[in-house]
Amino acid sequence: MITSPTQLDSLPATSAADSRWLVQMREFPCETSPAMETAWRDLERRSLLRNPFLSPAFVFPQQPPPLVVGAPQLLTIINDQGRWLAAGLFERVRGTRQLPLPHLRAVRMQHAYKTGMLVDATHRQEVMDALWDFTHDQGLHGLAFPLLPIRSPLACLLAERCEREQLAVITDDLFERATVKVRDTGEDTGVSVRRAKSLRRGQRALQKHGELAMRFRSCSPHDLSAVEQFLYLEALGWKGNAQTALACQAAEAQAFREVALGLASRDRIRFAELVIENRVIASMCLLRSEADYYAFKIGWDPQFERGCPGFLLAHEIRQRINELPGCERIDSCAAAGSFLEHVWPDRKLMCTALFTTTRWGSIAARGTDWIRGQFRRWKAPAVEQPPTQSQESLGEMV
Repeated sequence: MITSPTQLDSLPATSAADSRWLVQMREFPCETSPAMETAWRDLERRSLLRNPFLSPAFVFPQQPPPLVVGAPQLLTIINDQGRWLAAGLFERVRGTRQLPLPHLRAVRMQHAYKTGMLVDATHRQEVMDALWDFTHDQGLHGLAFPLLPIRSPLACLLAERCEREQLAVITDDLFERATVKVRDTGEDTGVSVRRAKSLRRGQRALQKHGELAMRFRSCSPHDLSAVEQFLYLEALGWKGNAQTALACQAAEAQAFREVALGLASRDRIRFAELVIENRVIASMCLLRSEADYYAFKIGWDPQFERGCPGFLLAHEIRQRINELPGCERIDSCAAAGSFLEHVWPDRKLMCTALFTTTRWGSIAARGTDWIRGQFRRWKAPAVEQPPTQSQESLGEMV
């Protein structure tokens, strides 16, 4: 029987999977130090897959509740020289709908739109060995990641390990997320004729108020105007009414200011702004992770809603994406059905992925997956349901 996810406090927190390495889980939030932050940043620089939502600049300011959800613990793998080789935020769960046995599940930070873990690219196989040994020592049967790109280097690395040991990989909640790449600059591929006409009408409507322009801005400790403008616009309209905007909670707004400053110190944040006569009417926050940028959130002034400022800003970003330093792609961070799908033509396949680490875990996951499939067919026999994917059907993933 699948129980509600709860923290397994009785399990030990450390394991010497390799005599040279220490695998450790500690409660999070935890006390931090400059040395810890430096080690984390160094790992982020060397990581197989860089994730802005696992950057210390993003995580540390969000330690106070309610900005962390779940029951998080920080998992680290550290070598005998004190160098971090892997890190991630997880919770220990007794069972979930994917696996009714104890396992680790990646914690999704509030306002984070991707999970995963940081893994040293040059020691990836050794990290997998240590991680597998740790789960065995702890009586854990798998690793689960919500909102994981299914074809990311991390997903492929974990899937390859499962394939080698003939263990199950289960993926649920598949959806395609809109993205835009540098190759899409200067053309409207994927934009329907109707949408293109709507964009032109919106542009003409906004130009009636004055000169219309789009710009990219950064921020610094001496100039937070782009941050404050973004917070203001994001709180207008439905987000403010629903109390879901960052500015609706003083703690969240302050945490975002600290995140912005931390990322700005390493040139990893930009704000795309749509401007009429020096008045900002729309702003999108972009977080940088090397060649990938992430559209964290967007806000616009509903006074100009007839001109579709959100659509127009997204379209202008597509046309001028090559002005972002080192950018190759922007991830929309949006759910399926977002308006960004109408103007950003590329897609990234996302999922909730479970990688089993033991035979019992593999058997239980496959059995649970089969039962859930039977239940779906019984519940809605007239509607063809997209099945979950097991290891055998992942194909391109490994």
